[in-house]
Amino acid sequence: TQHPDAVCRPFDRDRQGAVIAEGAAALVLEEYHTALDRGATIFGEILGVGSSCVVSPGRVAQRDKALANAIGAALRKAHLSPDDIGHVHAHGLSTHRSDIEEATAIRTVFGERTSKLPVVAAKSNTGNAGAGSGALELVASLLALKKGRLFPVLNYEEPDPQCPVAPVRSADCEAGESFVNLSIVAQGQASCLAVGACD
Repeated sequence: TQHPDAVCRPFDRDRQGAVIAEGAAALVLEEYHTALDRGATIFGEILGVGSSCVVSPGRVAQRDKALANAIGAALRKAHLSPDDIGHVHAHGLSTHRSDIEEATAIRTVFGERTSKLPVVAAKSNTGNAGAGSGALELVASLLALKKGRLFPVLNYEEPDPQCPVAPVRSADCEAGESFVNLSIVAQGQASCLAVGACD
């Protein structure tokens, strides 16, 4: 029996599922110039958003296509190319099918760059807080963006050939100047935020 701390292992070949957690996060969204005028500490700027839902005629969720659609839409709205993205914050559920579908979507959008594009997955650190996970993961990447360094995906030890992504394995990895934050649900819905650093 594995210790709970070691069960959640997004994109690892031996992943067995998620660990349920509790958590929440809150963010203040406001116009950029308003935040500047009041002297607020700005952690990042939402540059683009995208969402999609894809279900086959047989009512089977196609999360890979939905997520690829959502990432593409967010990048278009942000006027960014895939090469502009510094890291990906994956949904990282740590289930067999979900991780494969997510890795497929990332590969669809980022192509050959996928093998070197840093991927983080906070669920390996926090567990799966359900609806609260998206906000928690956004905060984690905003803090990483501010500090300039990413955090490792815990328990990632054995690469899965069906998940050809590059999970971060040390705290020495640079966060870049922008990221995409991904969320998906079992029913085939997906969303993506494209976020950039602020000077």
